Amino acid sequence: MLLINIIFLILFLILWLKAKSYHKGSIEQLDKKQHPLKQLYPIGLYIYDKTFLGQLLNKFTLVDDSLKALHVGDQIDSIKRFYICKKVVLLLMVLFFTNFFSLLYQTSAESNLLPDNYIKRPEFNQGSESITLDVLVTEDQKTILEEEITIDVSEEEYDDSELEEKLAYSKRYIEKTVLGNNKSADYINTNLNFPTSIPRTGIKVSWETKNNKLIDSDGLVHNEELLGNELVEVTATLSYKGRKEMYTMYFNVFPKEYSKEDITRNRLLEVLKEENSRSKTENLYKLPDSIENQKISWAEKKDNTPLLLIALGLISGIAVFVLMDRNLTTLVEKRNQELLLDYPEIINKFTLLIGAGMSLSNAWIKIAKDYKENATKKRYAYEEINITAAELMIGTSEVTAYEHFGKRVKLLPYLRFSSLIAQNVKKGSAELLNQLELEAAEAFEERKEIAKRMGEEAGTKLLLPMVLMLLIVLAIIMIPAFLSFGI
Repeated sequence: MLLINIIFLILFLILWLKAKSYHKGSIEQLDKKQHPLKQLYPIGLYIYDKTFLGQLLNKFTLVDDSLKALHVGDQIDSIKRFYICKKVVLLLMVLFFTNFFSLLYQTSAESNLLPDNYIKRPEFNQGSESITLDVLVTEDQKTILEEEITIDVSEEEYDDSELEEKLAYSKRYIEKTVLGNNKSADYINTNLNFPTSIPRTGIKVSWETKNNKLIDSDGLVHNEELLGNELVEVTATLSYKGRKEMYTMYFNVFPKEYSKEDITRNRLLEVLKEENSRSKTENLYKLPDSIENQKISWAEKKDNTPLLLIALGLISGIAVFVLMDRNLTTLVEKRNQELLLDYPEIINKFTLLIGAGMSLSNAWIKIAKDYKENATKKRYAYEEINITAAELMIGTSEVTAYEHFGKRVKLLPYLRFSSLIAQNVKKGSAELLNQLELEAAEAFEERKEIAKRMGEEAGTKLLLPMVLMLLIVLAIIMIPAFLSFGI
């Protein structure tokens, strides 16, 4: 995994060096607010233009209509090119940072398994720690045991003069926890739970059994060779600040069959325990290479965190692609809503200008001119009117220009309007002014319905904050009331 991270980062660096000046002039002209990552666009454009990935993305990115609607009058090929470039750059950024953090995680992680199967012990007063390793036990080239095993490695101990123990006693806690998974002390067939301390009390507990081969001081029950039940006396010594108290219990141990795998596991744990006890004063902990005729191989437990980081980066990159297209759809919906809100105003202007005696083309050009001179904010409807006005001024026929307008906007009211004036140009009609007045009245009614619907949507969005405020008010009123009654 480490090699994959390094290769990716090297490839990213090579790509950056190769493409850092690619189309730099056109990129610098982009608006930084709309393209905050434009410094990385050379890489995105290089991938788009020079690799099959760009052709593939261009083929499957079906957003041409949305981009045309949002970028009125711009070259759609250039707009789409930078749109896909932005998606590629975002994907690369996600993959770069996930690879970087994956690499950082792997290089900073300290290995527990040292050469020649040694484990470094915790230093004085650091406490014991558990290390999880993958173990493989073989016999005659046949796998006997292959699993993940947790080894408890105790800290380096002080000598007697440096030790000062503080122990205490708690019978109830021991009675509650000592049975482990056993139902009763009268029938023991699995390991007991011998706590070495009582939580949050400073209590220390040491254990002694009359039959250490059957129940050892760790609570492990070795009943694999037991033929009948046997009663075992166990004594817990509880100490706290020099005070000691003995607590004796009796456990009736019954035999239980174990598989070869279980026997091997228990024997391995026993050997590890013996080695741990033998080498307490040494800095290194030697793991066994074999047990009797069984060979043992050790391996560091595989850490899947780097792989998970890469997978997270890939998923995030895919999410970027999906969310960008979804955001584009949201912008188109806002654009359509803006067009519908502007429609009554545009119809009224046309009606007034036509009623004043202007021709259709002059009225259209007049509205476009007023927008250019007075507009402080871009409005999609007037931008489309500007394009149509430009077509009229360069000699495009009125019918064609009006039909183009309706096809670009693609909303029913505007299609109806463009069809109405195009039909008037084709066939002529003395009723055009009346028809425009009716259309203006209908547009006004539709505008009121839109405003009503927007108000209802706003009210729905405010419902959750209102509920939260109600809960806060209730809490402010009720909590002091309950406290005053002592509840």
